[in-house]
Amino acid sequence: MVEVTFTYDFHPNLDMNEYTKVARKATAMMVQADGFIEFHANRNMLGSPHVRRTSVWKSLAHWAAFAQQTEFQKLTADFRQHVTHLDVQIWGPSPLSPDPIRP
Repeated sequence: MVEVTFTYDFHPNLDMNEYTKVARKATAMMVQADGFIEFHANRNMLGSPHVRRTSVWKSLAHWAAFAQQTEFQKLTADFRQHVTHLDVQIWGPSPLSPDPIRP
């Protein structure tokens, strides 16, 4: 299982309606993708980065297949027009704690 995390700030001239359309389209594409497990979106309560979007995938191969789709690449280019300071990270399980620890 891998987690793909996008963090970013909103562009100073953000059109929230256009951003919302792009974000919702990206989310809908992920939900239908092979190997997709779940999605989380968060707003930073203390400032920058403004947003963290995390998707969870069965494997790195599943994420790679999704990310290489032409439609997703076009959507990502559109998405970048609405954000700044975009950072993408791909996380795998820890060898010491591969599963969540809960009470």
